[in-house]
Amino acid sequence: MTGADAMLGARVEVGGVRFSVWSGAADRVWLCLFDETGGQETARLAMQRRADGVFSLFVAGAGAGTRYGYRADGPYDPGAGMWFDPAKLLIDPYALEIDRPYAYDARLAAPRDAGIDTAQMMPKAVVAALPELAPGPAVFEPGGLIY
Repeated sequence: MTGADAMLGARVEVGGVRFSVWSGAADRVWLCLFDETGGQETARLAMQRRADGVFSLFVAGAGAGTRYGYRADGPYDPGAGMWFDPAKLLIDPYALEIDRPYAYDARLAAPRDAGIDTAQMMPKAVVAALPELAPGPAVFEPGGLIY
């Protein structure tokens, strides 16, 4: 990945938001959008997987303040460290902001066959637009840094 493709997380673009997350083992990943309180899932959208393991989706009309999470499916083999469970809402590891602190609940560790949806227990990632920064003056003069 290079340039803009290397950006993971939620990136505000003209007309919407590009959501991107990497998984080396997931078979499928869904983007889950939530209402402004984070309490109600309003959409579940399948993401496209690229050859490099990045799942990505552009959502037209989304913007800063959108609450979201991911669900992933793949192998479920705890002995081999594979715990995929699409009933578990996942926080974007690249999120710049979440809507509330984490709180432990034993149901978060329920096995896949329990079918417990964890969305109500999890904080939601919040899309945040990064400010545009103008480059500043050089900090060091040529030859001015000795290491």
